[in-house]
Amino acid sequence: MRGEEEPGPGRIATPCGCVKPSLETGNLLTEPIGYLESCFLAKNGTPRQPSICSHSRACLKIRKSVFNNPEHSLMGLEQFSHVWILFVFHKNGHLSCKAKVQPPRLNGAKTGVFSTRSPHRPNAIGLTLAKLDKVEGVDQASFKYFRSAEEARRAIEAVLAADPRSVYRRKLCQDRLFYFTVDVAHVTCWFGDGFAEVLRVKPASEPVQVPGESLWDQPP
Repeated sequence: MRGEEEPGPGRIATPCGCVKPSLETGNLLTEPIGYLESCFLAKNGTPRQPSICSHSRACLKIRKSVFNNPEHSLMGLEQFSHVWILFVFHKNGHLSCKAKVQPPRLNGAKTGVFSTRSPHRPNAIGLTLAKLDKVEGVDQASFKYFRSAEEARRAIEAVLAADPRSVYRRKLCQDRLFYFTVDVAHVTCWFGDGFAEVLRVKPASEPVQVPGESLWDQPP
């Protein structure tokens, strides 16, 4: 029988009376940020190796209670081809494991659990590399001319590389910010010695012209 632990250094008492360890103690208290649903509904027939069924698909749904704006956590993810997913084998049942297991590929021979992909481990934690098909539920900018955010990024980089500043601004306004609009992206930047730095990109409902500067390479 074990008595209740009193909150001490590095421990936080929760409203329910439980003791929540902090990161400083080396203990982690985690909560799921989402849940996976795949085309395989049961254990039987689910491939053990990722290369067996390349047409299999799954959906990872982020819990709305984790963030005030859960869609914000997914912004920018569509730019990547793959994602690492750290998960828990919550369907393992009892939390027991053996030092040696019998993987199906060894036809009955035993080997150490850490040399296998067995889900029954001291900590029921799994890691997988998943190919990213698409991201849904993210409010993304609706471009008028570009087909994607990647196209808009390349266009902005091309404009910066060509240095769109007028001769007047290059000579007399070197230390000032520069603004321009590409499609619906309003870009704030500044130019240094041989480089350009983007400070902010925000949606713009209409083209923005810098006050006090004409459209030609001459002072106002």
